[in-house]
Parts: sequence; structure tokens; C-alpha cells
Amino acid sequence: MLQHLVYHTTHAVPLDSMRAEQFHHHMKVFPQGQFVAIDLATNEVIGLTVSMRLDFDPERPFIEPWHVTISDGWLMRHKPKGEWMYGVESCVHPDYRSMGVGGKLMEARFEVARRLNLRGMVAGSALVSYYRHADHISPDAYVQRVVEGTYFDMNLSKQIAKGFRPMATIPHYVTDVEACGWGVVIVWDNPTYDPAQKPRRVVARPYIYYPHARQPEPEQDRAA
Repeated sequence: MLQHLVYHTTHAVPLDSMRAEQFHHHMKVFPQGQFVAIDLATNEVIGLTVSMRLDFDPERPFIEPWHVTISDGWLMRHKPKGEWMYGVESCVHPDYRSMGVGGKLMEARFEVARRLNLRGMVAGSALVSYYRHADHISPDAYVQRVVEGTYFDMNLSKQIAKGFRPMATIPHYVTDVEACGWGVVIVWDNPTYDPAQKPRRVVARPYIYYPHARQPEPEQDRAA
């Protein structure tokens, strides 16, 4: 399983890795928000994302642990009519990093947000390189240095490059030793969002994203 390979977990000791039944549940509640990248030569899954929809107030960003927001992987806070997409999880096979896989998966998410007329995407970014500076600088000051380009964070810097902006730091966000438990709320604003139109609610069916190809219009649920 990809997450076990990336996070050095096992079926017996999954820690924060998700189980097969949880991925099946994600497809039931929000199939358009779930993506995998596959190496067609080997038919191996080399990347994945998990997302849900929710209501979010940029003036009052949530300050809570990751496992609380995602209901321990079950996405119980998913709202079919939520105006924002929440990035639950994203990972890439170690052998395929720095090859653009993560960027394509993120663009697939952005495309869904545009198609559904969502306000944007919000997520929590673990400060995975903070341990290098934790003994002499606060998390807020560290994030500011990353934004300025003085420091490079292996997670946050890449997300800023994709258009996200940090909003507020989150204590006890993750258990990662490298992050010293810290994360930061990040937001991407959908440039095509039309406030005069309601966000779309779509029929629960899988959606395949083909980079650089024209995307089909989503089938709307009449009850939306």
C-alpha cells in the first residue's frame, strides 16, 4: 500500500495511514475529490489524494489536530454542499518524487474546485522541516521566513509555490517529530469562483482527470 511505503507504517501498525474500507467510504461521499496517479507501465499506484467538502470561514480558521478535522480518516464532516474543498491527504511514491506527480494531482483538485464553483481549497500543512530551527525560532516566525524564502520547508514551500497562502499555525496538528507537532492552515482561492452562483453538488460517480484534456461537465444532483 502506498501510504505504508511513504510513511513507513504497516497493516498491523497503521498509525495515521488509512485503511481500505476508509478509501471505499471516501469514494461514496465525494468521488470527484479522490485521485490516484498510476504508472501505466507497471500499473502501480504512485500517488494519491483524498479530499472532502466543508464550510470554512477564512476569518476564523480551524485550529485543531488533523485527525479531528478528518474524523480519524472517515470524513464525517464532509458536506455535499460545502463551499470549500479540504485537502485531507496527498502522497507520492518515493521513487517518483520531483517528477511532477504531486503537481498533477494538485491540479486535478483545482480543476474539480473550478468545475464545482467552490470558493477554493483549504488544508493543513505540516511544518516538516521545522525541527531544523525549532530551538531558536517560533512556529509563526518560521512560517514567515518560509513565505519570505529565507527558509525552505519540504512541505509548505512547495504548497506556497502552487498558490497556497498560510493563515494560522496549528499546535498539536500532527505527531510528526520533524514538524514538532506543528502545522499551518493554508488556503488557495479559486480565481474563477462566481459568488452569484451556488457551488454545484454532483452525482456520486467516479471522475477521471486527464491532464491537458477538456473536462466533462459534472452531472448535477436535482436535489442540490
